[in-house]
Amino acid sequence: MSQNESRTRLLRSLRETANRFDADSAARKRDALARLAKLPLVADAALADYADTLLFIAAHPPDADTLKQVEAEFRRLAALLKSRRGKHPAALADRGLPWVDTVTRFTHDCNRWLLAHPHCRVLPDRYEEPLLDLNAILKLTLPSLERNETTASLGNDALLDVLKVRPDQRLAFLVAELSRLDALPYVKDQLFDALDLYVRVQPTSAAFSKAFNRLALRQPVYLQPDLLRKFDPLALMQQRLPAPRRLSDDERADAIRVLKNTMALTSRETDPATYLDPANLRLYDLERGLSCAIFGMTPDRQLPLESYVGFTLFKNGFPVAYGGSWIMGERAAFGMNIFEPFRGGESGYMMCQVLRTYAQAFGVRYFEVDAHQFGLDNPDGIASGAFWFYFRHGFRPLAPALLKLSLQEKERIDRRPGYRSPEKTLLRFTESNVALNFGGPVPPHLFDVTTRVTKMIAADYAGDRPRAEADGVARFTQAAKLGTRLSADERRVLAEVALIWHTLKVGDADGTRLLARMVRAKPKDVFAYQKLLLAFFANGRVRHKA
Repeated sequence: MSQNESRTRLLRSLRETANRFDADSAARKRDALARLAKLPLVADAALADYADTLLFIAAHPPDADTLKQVEAEFRRLAALLKSRRGKHPAALADRGLPWVDTVTRFTHDCNRWLLAHPHCRVLPDRYEEPLLDLNAILKLTLPSLERNETTASLGNDALLDVLKVRPDQRLAFLVAELSRLDALPYVKDQLFDALDLYVRVQPTSAAFSKAFNRLALRQPVYLQPDLLRKFDPLALMQQRLPAPRRLSDDERADAIRVLKNTMALTSRETDPATYLDPANLRLYDLERGLSCAIFGMTPDRQLPLESYVGFTLFKNGFPVAYGGSWIMGERAAFGMNIFEPFRGGESGYMMCQVLRTYAQAFGVRYFEVDAHQFGLDNPDGIASGAFWFYFRHGFRPLAPALLKLSLQEKERIDRRPGYRSPEKTLLRFTESNVALNFGGPVPPHLFDVTTRVTKMIAADYAGDRPRAEADGVARFTQAAKLGTRLSADERRVLAEVALIWHTLKVGDADGTRLLARMVRAKPKDVFAYQKLLLAFFANGRVRHKA
């Protein structure tokens, strides 16, 4: 048998046994790893798949010896790829491998963070399909004495040549120019996005890779005895959450770098990760080697009324899943994605651990999942029967007809071994979101507030929004006895809170006091703000209209 044939056979054996934990599978894993370690590594597509399999095993090691074998292969793989820097085949690109480039798009703020990164450098790659050219954008940012250069209709690179910007400094220049608009973050974002600029991220250390981007452990490596797939979801989510990990400034900074690296290495971005507020990061060490980080956003990126809080879930230090929750009082929308190398493990258990974290850290008792997560415009969700994943863990369709259909379909599944729901039934389920309710009436939705605000402005101010906002702020400030010394971030919250106060006709002192405290709390502490919001909604000031 040739080396290539032997390698292919061993890689297949390793993939087949990666998520099996009986004695025979553990032995086959160790054997395959030992044999692969004796074969030369080849920089091809199979190497990237091998690295993904190693990631799964490293996060779910059956024993210490297997983990040592995996770590040795990570080091060998990194050494090979470092020796071939700049000569990697296209099949290895964008896979988060050590010393291999990633070409993708990122936002302005993410590029600014990458430019200061200690373990990579980032350069412009190309403008794909720009909506605006640099002439239109730099006309808004350049010093007045240089703006005439933007009137000659030069191409992007020609304009930068005229401005004497070296090729290796061009991304830093563009980021710095757009940074002049930091006070208008959404305008800045639109302008930068309009360039449709793809960048090339070049690792300068093996640390900038999926294999070595890890959260520091505070507990021993969890050796995986099996996959936990049968458990009581409700009991797990109600199990008391431990106190968050105490973090020094350096530990917090390291954790944030790992969180942000995780997104960059997978060519992804979420607002909470990109605009993460270090003061609003909490990290919980959970069971079976899991740790869950939850984090809010900087004040200038926060949403009105609700809080968009992101998460990254770690298994033995490896980032295995990410997502977020849009929290308003006892209600939250929820979304979760498991990174490709880590699928086939304890997906349900991991989701319930994340829900447990959100439920207890924020006092949420009602979670809703958008239909896109289980099949709407998502063929993979239909093919995998993702609806039943959520159903098994307590989620139910919101539409009564679909709830009835799901219960009937579940009876068929239980009654007929091997039965799978037909595609048309799974597609019907996507006509409704699904929700997990820990008990009680459905909490109010954001729209239960915003639609009333819109009606109030139309009725009381003939649609004049600036007048409605100014009048609401003046009246609320007086009623709440708020001082005038507010930060810009607090003034933004004040404008939201004043409209809510006016619309809901909050006449009691307690309600007014809670809203006033929100003005101070929201920009600084997402956890304190959520407690105030829970207290404000507690007396039924807003009710959900189905």
